[in-house]
Amino acid sequence: MSISGRIKAWGVAFAACLALLGGPPAQAITTPQILGQTIAAMPSCLSYQVKGMCFFLSCSLKGCTIRTSVRVSHYVPDAIVSTYNDPLMHPWIEVGKPLAAAMGTVGSAMLALPLDASSAYTSTAQHERELATFKSADAIGNPAGMIMAVVSSGTLPNLPNVFGVPGLSQIMAFPTQELPRIQQQWLSVPQQVGNNVLAGAANLAKLPTDILNKISSLPATLGQLQSAIGNVGQLMQSGAQLGQIGMTAQQLLGIDLGPLQQIANMASIASPGSPLGSLFCPGSASAFTLHFQSDLDSYFWRDVIPVELLYPASWVPTLDEVSTSPLINTWGGRYPRTGHLVQTHPVKASAVYAERVGSIIKKKAQPHIYTPLTPGSGFRYFNQMTDTRWQMLSPVNSGCHTFGTNDSVSLTSYGDGKTSSSDGYTWNMWNKYDCCQRRGTYLFSVP
Repeated sequence: MSISGRIKAWGVAFAACLALLGGPPAQAITTPQILGQTIAAMPSCLSYQVKGMCFFLSCSLKGCTIRTSVRVSHYVPDAIVSTYNDPLMHPWIEVGKPLAAAMGTVGSAMLALPLDASSAYTSTAQHERELATFKSADAIGNPAGMIMAVVSSGTLPNLPNVFGVPGLSQIMAFPTQELPRIQQQWLSVPQQVGNNVLAGAANLAKLPTDILNKISSLPATLGQLQSAIGNVGQLMQSGAQLGQIGMTAQQLLGIDLGPLQQIANMASIASPGSPLGSLFCPGSASAFTLHFQSDLDSYFWRDVIPVELLYPASWVPTLDEVSTSPLINTWGGRYPRTGHLVQTHPVKASAVYAERVGSIIKKKAQPHIYTPLTPGSGFRYFNQMTDTRWQMLSPVNSGCHTFGTNDSVSLTSYGDGKTSSSDGYTWNMWNKYDCCQRRGTYLFSVP
């Protein structure tokens, strides 16, 4: 079956378990639009490149042989990252909106108080004085990732029946895996004489006793909420179960699949004779996987447990900025990775939040409640997810680019013409992968 035929077959299977919800907010985006915009952007966003050849040792009872596979690199649309002020105005109406509403209930139960995205724990007056903002955010697996799975494997992946709730495994691994790396980072930060604040932050990272005690108590605290959190499939009785998410077969089959055929042809020309499945990195995308939800992560996103203050980048300007020229101009810092941000432009603020969420889910053992992006088996990866490009999906569609452009001396700002009237933004997170298909025990690659 041709690639177009496989995609259309997948489309029928996909559409069979999707139905429309009503009442989209202004400038909202739907699942068909996400699929269509992602596929349309693939020829320009993919940046496909054949890098060389990988060599593997394959042994059997008959002896050992050297086998090879093509090493390729390209970007994959892993996740949809949304930022919003009000769960009811979440820009992704069929998936993000009901998830945000349900998780808002969970977050309120966790903190034993109503969640207010407009003020968090700081008064509105203080926010206005400091030109600060607070927003909620989430990261959900891009359904187009399943289309990429069809391209790479030729098989139709199964849709999950329910959303899974991120667990505590990553935050519980933080003290042993991530904390030593943070302490190592502080060794490279110049300790200026008389900088008591910086010295105090470094000491806090060396002996974060209070913070670690709060983290260690989380299992008992969240265990008491198990009946409230439960399974997201149960939380979504009001309309967010995967069997009730919005798309019709006609809508799906109306999406232009030409770019996918173009990409498949390009890969075949670049490495003639190689199986199509070996010419694409599967990435970490799994449709509708909930990787991060800020209300579920309220303890950390809202600074209840200020663990992000352990990172040097939370204290040292220019250390990790969303900027192409951090010494001259910045949109904001990736750290601390919380919902608090000083940024007057709403589009740039959303971009910084997206970078913060991306920084969390691309790594393991981060001090948050989330599910990390994890590439599938069957491939040998090199430097995965080291580079990220972003595609705005809502309120307007754009190409892939990096954030942080210095527009301080320009007549127009980056966000001009992209502002959302509902203060909700949706971004496509394209991560770069470099891989080759495993064909035994890895030996080396050329180059």
